Order: sequence, then structure tokens, then C-alpha cells
Amino acid sequence: MQAIEYKGDFYSDAAIENPWPVYAALRGMGPVVYLSRLQNFALTQHSEVQMALRDDETFISSQGVAADQFGCEFLQGNTVASDAERHTLLRKAMAPPLLPGALKEVEQSILDTVRELIDRLLVEGEFDAIADLSRYLPLTIVRELVGLPDFGQERMLKWASAAFNVLGVQNERGVAALDAIAEMREFIATTDSPGILKEGSWTARIQELVKCDHLSAELAPFAIRDYINPSLDTTIAATGELIFQLGKNQQQWQMLRDNPHYLTGAVNEAVRLSTPIRSFSRHTSKDVEVAGVKIPRGSRVMLLFASANRDEKVFANPDCFDITRNTRLHLGFGSGVHMCVGMHLAQLEMKSLLQAMIERVDTIELGMPTRAMNNTISAFATIPCRFTPLQTISLEQTAKKNAVAEITKNAQLEVTVANRRVIADATLLLTLAPQPGKQLVPAEAGAHIDLYLGPDLVRQYSLTGRIQPDQYQIAVKLDKKSRGGSSYVHNSLHIGVNLLIGKPRNHFALQPSSIEGNPSGTVYLFAGGIGLTPLLAMAWELHLNVQPFELHVFSRTGAAIPFGDEFDCLPFAHNITVHLDNDKSTQQKKTLLPGKIANDISGADQLYLCGPAGFMEAVQGEALQAGLTAEHIYTEHFNAEIDSQGDTFTVVAKRSGVSVEVLAHMSILEALESAGVAVPSACQNGVCGSCLLPVLAGKPEHRDLVQTDVEKSQNEFIAACCSRSQTSTLELDI
Repeated sequence: MQAIEYKGDFYSDAAIENPWPVYAALRGMGPVVYLSRLQNFALTQHSEVQMALRDDETFISSQGVAADQFGCEFLQGNTVASDAERHTLLRKAMAPPLLPGALKEVEQSILDTVRELIDRLLVEGEFDAIADLSRYLPLTIVRELVGLPDFGQERMLKWASAAFNVLGVQNERGVAALDAIAEMREFIATTDSPGILKEGSWTARIQELVKCDHLSAELAPFAIRDYINPSLDTTIAATGELIFQLGKNQQQWQMLRDNPHYLTGAVNEAVRLSTPIRSFSRHTSKDVEVAGVKIPRGSRVMLLFASANRDEKVFANPDCFDITRNTRLHLGFGSGVHMCVGMHLAQLEMKSLLQAMIERVDTIELGMPTRAMNNTISAFATIPCRFTPLQTISLEQTAKKNAVAEITKNAQLEVTVANRRVIADATLLLTLAPQPGKQLVPAEAGAHIDLYLGPDLVRQYSLTGRIQPDQYQIAVKLDKKSRGGSSYVHNSLHIGVNLLIGKPRNHFALQPSSIEGNPSGTVYLFAGGIGLTPLLAMAWELHLNVQPFELHVFSRTGAAIPFGDEFDCLPFAHNITVHLDNDKSTQQKKTLLPGKIANDISGADQLYLCGPAGFMEAVQGEALQAGLTAEHIYTEHFNAEIDSQGDTFTVVAKRSGVSVEVLAHMSILEALESAGVAVPSACQNGVCGSCLLPVLAGKPEHRDLVQTDVEKSQNEFIAACCSRSQTSTLELDI
């Protein structure tokens, strides 16, 4: 029996925008059809597609999986387009960090990230469920796990989309994608250079396997490429479908909220209906008969996953979204040896999203969506969306929104990211310039600015480099335990992005005697790691004022020092000394203060410290022991660990007319916000000074690291984020 011929264009714009009637027509023609335009056979029904996926000796992948010869040859050799030993080696190399046990390490981080995201979207109101939601986790958590340097991270979406276009046919979309694929290959060819890939990342792990002879150098680029391409588009597509279906089917959303054990069912049902991969092909290794149709050896056979997943013989009411379906039947993740290697990660991302939504979202409102035009990926391009918050958290959200409004009133600087570049391992330098028609305010060395990244996401970064009137520079190190700040900066603040920042504030300024001249004294700047950022600005100011100074930079490795490669080009290079943990000549030293400084230090000298708390405590202790007075030691703290808990007391917001109890586990800031009193805040860690409030009555128990001991003794201000009260009532001027 011969297959019925299908003369339509499977890859036309119309078939991509509305493919379901095409799939239904193909299934109606039989389980095997012949696509004459492509000269390919196609399997259209669930049973036959599943059979071919599981018979990897007859339906082979090593000759390519695209729908035309060019695409098959162009992307041949990666995991999905390989068989036997090669496929086993690639799969074995890639799989370990993607297995459920390994993903336990990032599970909480993913959940925390998506909770912050949902909170922000609730406050923002209208958003795009693709750009603002579905892409968020793949472009934050996953992109960081993959571990490409900045250039590669910024292009992952572009490269993945291009690869999937080529995996269809070489129509206008396929041809246009070739340049992006060439760019990706050229980039991957550079990743064998030391230090290019992020330490501990998935791609760096591939590099280590090559070094240990556990993977051939020839296979490594394919493994890296396979981490880039499938990790984004497919999950984004399925997540978009999930939001669309839940918004379209409110009764299913209510069922899921009432029965969270359907989480896995909801995720799999979204994957079934979206089927992000429309089709991959196989080649027959021998003559084979399928459903009575003889397929000759060497034929290209398209496996229409999207059609199989709506097969009426397997799925009752196949076009309906039903979270109670048998989750094991769909072929959205494939089947057999080529089953999706990243399926556990995709499910974890989507289930975490649903968990956060169940905790926070009442209803899902949708606008009119648009489809993405890609030869292989079936996805929405946009989905206008709005989440309505649960009534139980609406007051909390309102308080947060009011607090944000209070903060942003004072954030009068509108800037654009004018430039960004990598200046050390996991460290970006951002240059911020005023938006057209706007201007910056003067700043001094030691100052920091607030970046308003979202309703609950405000972070402080010190100005660095030479302070100039028409731009600010900040350096941001990506924290592996990021609560959203540094990861948001690295993943979202690209050149051309507009944002609000606060006016520069300075709790770490150079003292007048340092700048105006102190002939008998020297200024010592001691930096630990990223703590260099404000001290480099100080070094520039001291140099321009022709004042004697020394800059000492401490780091574990040279690659981790911000601007480290540029020190020799600075006009004060001779004033800089670098101390490395991996320097064998210094490993035996038990002190941080160089002997010459310890011996020669005088009461007229000044010491400025910035870095980890332990580092600063050690240097400060050695300086005091050497004879420097505490009044001449100035510190800037990063990421302070402050216990804000204590006994219950009452705080009175005098001007607001509010009195509220501050429970043992709460901060003053949290108590006031819960009562609807907006308090400007940023770090919530006692290091930035944003939340200093005037004290009218009562005695504060100071725990912040902003005020000096003298300022604390005067009890004129209190840091609401971390300090408490020594009296039963504390009255504040707010």
C-alpha cells in the first residue's frame, strides 16, 4: 500500500500560525502520509510515532533530524542527531547535572526566584507572559547554570531560535538563521581557552571531562551546543502554553489551586498541547512497513510529535486542557533513547512557577496572543496577561506598592545602560549615562547609588573608577546565592536598557584631610575582592589631588580582581600592590598588613577598608595593634549579616498617626509596612542608610553598620531594617 500524498506546505506561515487543522487533516489521511513538497514520509498518529521513537535501530538519527538534506547535514553530530556509541557518550557527558538528584541543589533557588517574579508581576499589573514571565527562569537560573561568558549569555536565545529554524527547512527563516549558527560555532570554538567558561557551570564541567579524558575534544563542542540550544526555547514555549491554558480555562486553574497534587499533570498537559518541537525526522536503515505502507531504506521520515499529541484515539477531547489526564502518554518530551535530557529541569521550572502562583494568584486574565514564527518550535510570541492577587495578600501587596512609590519619588535620576563589559570572573562593569534631556548630580568617591530593579528589588552599588559628571560606573559581581539583585543586573541590564537610580549617597567619603593634604600622613586603601570598587574611585581622587596613598588589593586569584588586567595602564599603577591567596610567596603569611606599613604607620595616617567582614576585621585589628587610632579607620560593609530579631516592643509613627507592635521576628521596617506606612529602604541589611528614621522618643538598640559610634550614641536616627528598641515604646518622626 502506498502512502496518501499531502501537497500542502507544512512550513508555510499559515501552517505555523494555525497548525492544528493541518495536523487533524494529516491524521485523517492515515498514520503514514507522503509530503510531496519535501519528499518526506511523515508519521502522524500516536502509535506509529511512539513506535519509531523506540525503534532507534530502524529509524536512525545519525543522518540528521531536519526536514531537508541541508539542515540534516548542517546540524549533524549533536546529541539529538547521533546514534549508538556517539549518542551514548554525549548523553552520558551531559546528563548528570540534569538528573533529579542534582537538580535538588537548585530547587530552592528556582522557587525563591519565581516567587520574587510573581510578586513583581502582581504589582506591575499588565505584563507579557512570554517576555516577562516564560523567559525569566531560562534567562536567569538556567543561563547561569549553563555558564557561558557574557557574550554567549546574551545570544543564547538568538542562537537557539536559529538552530530550530535550520532544523525545519531552508525557507526564508532557515536561510536567515545560518549567520547566527556560524556565530555560535565560532564562539564555542573559543571556549577551550582557560577561564572562559564559568567555574562550576555545566559547560565548564564538559571542559573538565575533556581534560580528564572522559570525553573526546571532538565531542565537547557538540555537548556545549546542546546545552545552549534546547535549554531555552522549548521550556519558554511550554511555559507560555501553561499560562495561556490556565487563563483560558479558569475552572482548571481553580481545580489546581484546590488540588496542588495536579501540578505534574498541569505541566505535562501544557507540554502535550504545545508540543514545543513540532517534528524531527529520522532516516530508515532498512526497508520497513508501517501501518501497511512500505517505506524504502534511506527514506527521511518526519515524526509529527504535535500531531501525535492530539490523536483522538489516545486522548479524549484532545484539544481540551485537562490536568487530570494520564501524564505518561504524551510525546512532548519524546520517547526511547532520545527522550529529552532536560525534561526534569523543564518540569522543575514549570512546577515551581505554579507553586508560586498558587500561593499568590487568584485569577489569570489574558489578552489576544500572537504566535511565534519558527520552523520547528511551536510557541506564542506574546501573551498579554494580568494576575489578580489573592485577597489574603492584597493588603501586603498594597503596602509594598505604596512603599515603592515613596522610594521612587526620591529616585529622580533616569539613566540608560550606555556600556557593559566583563572586568573579572563573574563581574560586570556598567556605565550609566543620563537619558536624553536628563542629567546626573555630582558625586564623590565612596558614594553608592540605589538601582531600582523592581518593586521588591532595590540594590546598592558603589561608584567606581574615575568619577565623571556625565556618567556613573558600577561593578557588579554575580553572587551564586543571589536573591535577585546581581543575577538581574547580569541577565537583564543590557546596553540600551533604561532604569531609575537613586541620587548618590556617601557614608564612606574621603575625609577632608585625605584630600586637602596631610604632608605627614599616608592614605592606605585596603580592598578585599569586589570591595575594590569604591576604593578605586578614591585612588583616582587621591591621585588627581596629588596626595600620597597606597592601594592594596587582596584576592584569591588574579582573574577575580575587578580591573585587574588594567592596573598597569593606570597613571598610579606604582601605588597598587596585589596580594593573591594562590601566590606561593605569600601563602605562609599570617598577617594582612604588610610589614613596612605595620612598622611605619603613624597617627597621621588613614586607613579605608572595604571587603568581606572577616577581611576587614583582621586588617582593622592589625592596624590598631600597629598604632593607628580607631578614629582614622573607615569601613564600608557589603552583605552584612545582622540579626534583627529580639524582644517585642511598640513603634509609633508620629506623623502617620500609626502605632504598631514589632514582634520578636519582625523588623521595624516590616512592622511599619504591614501597617501601611511607607518607609524608604534598599539593602534591608543595615549597610546603606536608606531607612534611617529620626527618633523622637525612646532609646534605640543600634545594629546597623552605617552610623558611627558617635552618631549611635546621640540616638538621633535609627535604621528601621535591622535595629530595635531598648525601651518598650519607640517614637519615630515618620
